[in-house]
Amino acid sequence: MRWAIVTACLIAATIGVALLFQAPDVTRLPPGGVAVLYLGVAIAWGFVAVGAYAHARRPENHTGRLMVMTGTFVALTGLQFFDAPLPFAIGALFDTVSISALVHLLIAFPSGRVEGKWPRRAVGAAYAAAVLQLPQLLVTTCDDCPSGNPWVVVDSHVLSTLFSVPQVSLLLFMLVTTLLVLIGRRQTAGPLLRRGLEPVLLLGAVILVLGVATVFSITFESDLTQALQIAAFSAFALVPAAFLLGLVRTRFFRTAAVGRVIERLSLDPRGVRDALATELGDPTLDVLYWVDGGYVHRDGRPATPDQPLTEIDHEGRRVGALTHGPALAEEPDLLREAAAAAALALENQRLEVELRARLEALRASRARLVEAGDAERRRLGRDLHDGAQQRLVALMIELQLAREQFDREPDTAKGLIDSAFANAQEAVHELRDLAAGIHPAVLSQRGLDAALESLASRSTVPVELRSALTERLPSPVETAAYFVVAEALTNVAKYANATHAQVDVRRENGHAVIDIRDDGVGGADVATGSGLRGLGDRVGALDGALEITSPPGAGTLIRARIPT
Repeated sequence: MRWAIVTACLIAATIGVALLFQAPDVTRLPPGGVAVLYLGVAIAWGFVAVGAYAHARRPENHTGRLMVMTGTFVALTGLQFFDAPLPFAIGALFDTVSISALVHLLIAFPSGRVEGKWPRRAVGAAYAAAVLQLPQLLVTTCDDCPSGNPWVVVDSHVLSTLFSVPQVSLLLFMLVTTLLVLIGRRQTAGPLLRRGLEPVLLLGAVILVLGVATVFSITFESDLTQALQIAAFSAFALVPAAFLLGLVRTRFFRTAAVGRVIERLSLDPRGVRDALATELGDPTLDVLYWVDGGYVHRDGRPATPDQPLTEIDHEGRRVGALTHGPALAEEPDLLREAAAAAALALENQRLEVELRARLEALRASRARLVEAGDAERRRLGRDLHDGAQQRLVALMIELQLAREQFDREPDTAKGLIDSAFANAQEAVHELRDLAAGIHPAVLSQRGLDAALESLASRSTVPVELRSALTERLPSPVETAAYFVVAEALTNVAKYANATHAQVDVRRENGHAVIDIRDDGVGGADVATGSGLRGLGDRVGALDGALEITSPPGAGTLIRARIPT
C-alpha cells in the first residue's frame, strides 16, 4: 500500500506540473476559465499531500487512502485540457469518477468505512454514475475539442440521452442522500467527534450544492456559470485544509477532555465512571473491573458487555475496560488517552471491587451450598424411604409372620426367617452405601490414598492413581479432595467418552493439589454443570480454587488447589 500511495503522489505531482506549464496555452477552458485549472492543481496536490500524511499517521484508517485516491482522480481529470487525444481521453473518462471519490470520502469520514444502508446506496449511486461516463463518451461528439472526442464510436443524440438521463438521476440521488447522511452524521456524533467532523462535513455539503448548481447553470446557459464553478472549485480546494482543521480541533479538544478527566479524578478518585462519561460525552459509558479472569461491575456483580469495549491496562496488567456507545468507538486515540489517565484510579478502585466481587461470589456460593444441602437431604430421605426403610418394614412383617407360624408350620417360619435375614443384610448394605455417600468410612479410617483407590476400583473407566503424599492431610481437605475426585470420575464415566483417566495428588507450596485428567471429548463447562459448580463451592469454602481446562476434542483437566 505504501508504494501505491507513493505512485499516486507522483502521478498527481507530474500532471499538476504539466498543467501549470500548459495552462496559458489551453484552447479549451472550463466555464470558470484558467483559474479553474490552477484550482484543480491545488485540489489534487492538497488531497494527495494530506492523504499521504493521514495514511502515514493512521494506516489502519482508510481515510488517508481515499484522500490520495480523490486527489489522483482530480489530477487525471485535468488531462482533458491537453490537446493530444490520449490525455484528453483519460481526463474525460475520469471527469465523473473524481466526484464519486469525493462522495465516498465524505461519507466514509472519519472512520474510513462506509457503514449503513443509505450511505452504501449513496456511494453505489456515485460510482454507478461514473460507470455511465464511458457509454456517454462513446455516443457523444465534442465540437469544441481540438482533437475531437477520441472515444466516440457513433454520434447519437438518442443514445446520449439514454445514458445521460440515468447518469443525472444517479447524481441527484447521490447528492440528496449524501446531504442527508452528512446531516445525520453530525446529529448523532458525540460532542468531541462533532468538532472534528464539522469543518469537513460543512464544506462537503457546500461543494455538493455548488457542484449541482454549476451543472444546472451550464445546462441552462446561465450567466452565473463562471462564478459558480470557481466557487465550487475553491471550496473543493479547501477540503484538505478542513481535514487538517478537523484533526487539530479533535486533538485540541481531546487533550482538554483528558485534562479535565485527570482534574476530576484528583478531586474525587472514586468518581471514575462519572468523570469519563461526562468529559467524553457518552452517558452510556460504564467502567468494568478485571477480577479473577473476568469483568465485574463496581458492586462486584459479573458483567457481560453488550457494547463496544476498550480494555484498560496499568503497568502491563489488565485492570478493567470501558464500555461505550458506537460513536466513541470512532475515537480510539481519545479512548486510549482517557483510559490511560484513569488507569491508576481504576487500579486503586479495583482492589475494593475485587473484595466486593469475592463477597458477591461468597454469597452466591453460600446460597448454592444451602440449596445443595436441601437437595441432598431430600435425596437421603428418598433413598431411606425407598430402600432401607422398605426392607426394614418387610423384615418386621416377615418376623411377625414367622412368630405366628413357628409352632404350626416350622418350615414356613424358617423360610420367613431366612427372607428376613436377607432383607436385613440388604438394608445393612444400603445403609453402608448411603453412609459412604455422606462421608466414606474408609476416608476416616485409612486416609485419602485408600479412599481414592476405592473410587478407582469402582470406576467403569480405567483409572491410574498417583499420590505423592507422605502424610495425611487435614480432615476437611481430605473430604473435599475425595468428593472432587468422586464427582470428576463420575463425569468421566457419564459424559467424557474416555478410555483412560489419571488422578494425581500432591502437596505444592502449602496447598494440596488434585489433578484429574481424561482423554475424552472435552468441552466441560462449569456454567452448565451443577456438579462442577458444587465442587467449586466446596473447594472455595476452604479458600481453595477449582480450575477446569477442557478444550473440545482434547480431554479435560480438573485441578483443585486447597490450602493445607
